[in-house]
Amino acid sequence: MADHDNEPSADADAFAKARGYLKYRSSAMWTAYLAGGVAAVLFLLQLVVLWMFVDLLVFRGRFPSFHTLTFSQQTRFLQEWNSLPPAERKGRLAAVGIDESNAARLAGTEARRDLDRDDLDGRIWRAQLGHVLATRVHPDLVRRVDLPTPGEADYRDYDEVNNGLLSLVVRYDASASMWTPMVSTFAAWNRWTWDGTRSVLSAYLLGLLVLSLVLLLLGSLAVWLSRYAAAVATTEASAQMRRTVYRHSMRLGTLAFRALGPAEAVTVFTRHIEAVHDGLYAWLTSHYREPLLFGLLLGFALILQPWLALSFLLFAVLVWLVGSQIILHYRFQGRIATNEAGQRLTILRESLMMMRLVKCYVMDLFNQNRVERQLAAYADVQMQRLGGEAISRPLLVGLGMACVLILMFVAGLIVLSGQMGVAGVVTMTTALVCLYYPFERWLEGRRLIRRGRDSAGQVFAFLERRSEVGQVVGAQFLDPVKKGIEFDGVSLREPGSSRLLLDGVSLTIPAGKKIGLIGAEDLEKYALVYLLPRLLDPSQGEIRIDNHDLRYVTLDSLREQIATVLQHNLVFHDTVANNIGCGDPSYTLPQIIEAAKLAHAHHFIQKLPQGYETPIGELGHSLSTSQKFRIALARAILRDPALLIIEEPAAEIDDDTKSLLDDTMARILPGRTVIFLPHRISTIRHCDKLVLLHKGKVVATGDHKELLAGNPLYRHLHYLEFNEIDD
Repeated sequence: MADHDNEPSADADAFAKARGYLKYRSSAMWTAYLAGGVAAVLFLLQLVVLWMFVDLLVFRGRFPSFHTLTFSQQTRFLQEWNSLPPAERKGRLAAVGIDESNAARLAGTEARRDLDRDDLDGRIWRAQLGHVLATRVHPDLVRRVDLPTPGEADYRDYDEVNNGLLSLVVRYDASASMWTPMVSTFAAWNRWTWDGTRSVLSAYLLGLLVLSLVLLLLGSLAVWLSRYAAAVATTEASAQMRRTVYRHSMRLGTLAFRALGPAEAVTVFTRHIEAVHDGLYAWLTSHYREPLLFGLLLGFALILQPWLALSFLLFAVLVWLVGSQIILHYRFQGRIATNEAGQRLTILRESLMMMRLVKCYVMDLFNQNRVERQLAAYADVQMQRLGGEAISRPLLVGLGMACVLILMFVAGLIVLSGQMGVAGVVTMTTALVCLYYPFERWLEGRRLIRRGRDSAGQVFAFLERRSEVGQVVGAQFLDPVKKGIEFDGVSLREPGSSRLLLDGVSLTIPAGKKIGLIGAEDLEKYALVYLLPRLLDPSQGEIRIDNHDLRYVTLDSLREQIATVLQHNLVFHDTVANNIGCGDPSYTLPQIIEAAKLAHAHHFIQKLPQGYETPIGELGHSLSTSQKFRIALARAILRDPALLIIEEPAAEIDDDTKSLLDDTMARILPGRTVIFLPHRISTIRHCDKLVLLHKGKVVATGDHKELLAGNPLYRHLHYLEFNEIDD
């Protein structure tokens, strides 16, 4: 239980290590973070522009008149006006075009007796407008609210012109809004929001369009930059991880075996690192940006109207919790009903397949009644499944619509009470609706990060595996084989399991001899030959070449003497020339061609579309098994090895190809030590000694005739493969 509890922490640590690979492109990583944050801020600014646009459409840039103010706004204004010194009131009135005598009358308390109440309050309000505009935006704006001369127009109709952002400045000041300083500063710095806007198609409207387009362009560029930089950083990180996995896999001899095998390295190299790549990309693009955007939108909505925003969140959480439970319940019931429906259909099929039995035993009425009962049961199950879907979806939609209607009602009350304008409600609604998208993207990012975290655990568990094969300090150079190879009490357990592949194998292979390995289990034969180039080391015992323990010789000098031709690695995706020369520049094309001629591969290579430059392998030109085998032989011949390990093709080969292979063997084998994994009778007959492996032990040695005559197991294996008893 404790180990299981520690798994998430281990995976998290592994994912943290994977994030460390992002530092290979640290500039791109930080660019992704920064650009993501800028994109979130720009999106919020888009909402602010939307707010200003809707406000312009609703109020058309008009100054509010005194009688359009709410009662609380009127009361607040009059209290503030009456608290002013007489000289200050007189100055404000004179600033908007009221002459000195009228200013004195309106500034005094006797004005209440001499003027109409609405006329008085309207003129005083006009003076307040001029003061607000002059002090908050620009001093010249005090004349913008000059009263018309008698006969031109009534001052109540004078505000039907477009004053741009100044209308919002005045209305926020009247409401003592917290946004007043910000809006006033923006208006003071941007004259286009009010200068020359006394027309329907105003500079302010056009400016909002241009500003919105600029923000949209900058936001799109920021999102692109964030994603592009994240792609650069994560691609480099995954490439570095793949390099590390590749280098480490080359050090792990256990990967040569089936229990773990190259497939494990391939899975880590491809699927797991790809999942880590996706998780890192989500980390850079959504793990921080989406919560930031969500927080900005939520904070913006809470500042606009806390109670409406909190109500929306409460209803959203309610719908999500209730809806998710409804969906889970009916999904569970649906799975049960689907399984039961499948069982009912199986029974119905059985009833239909009873046709012969029903007719022979005159069971028509009985079986028909059975079928009717089964159909009724099947119908009940289907109704249970489909009925759940019919209930859950409308219920969820209805719950959501009910919440929307209630929120609309609350929003209406807020607008009618004057706590917020239509523009504020529209903007806040947009912000609240937009909360869904960063939340959804964050959840999707979390899913990718969770997958990446699990895969990171697999990747670093692979990388932390110790290499079984190493080179000791002071290792000796190994000369070509002169005396022979000795296996002394060699045992080997299959990596990844406790299975014993080799059990105390003792065997001597004289230099220059041809040895054939025979056995029912291929893995045991592979184990023996994999030990020679030290793809892995034995669990017990020693392997010696010319009395030199392989553990104490250099890997390069050992592997330069050994060439392998094994069926699972005959060719790879590259040109024919690189398949034979392995990209080694020390081998010239004439040398490669000469090796291909010895392997009888030159003739068919010339007929390929591009000759020796033709790509072959999984993604290249298709070759037959014998053609691949001959190219692999040419690769081995080119290196002139002292020890040659050859696994013959198990597939049937035509007689002409067999003749070519026999000719190749006759030319290249003399003077070399050869270990065959044979699949041809001719090869078995020509081996100097056959070694019979069974259950990890050497159970018999000898030539073909000796084993055929004296060993029942060899005779049985020979018959199974070749379907004949050789004399």
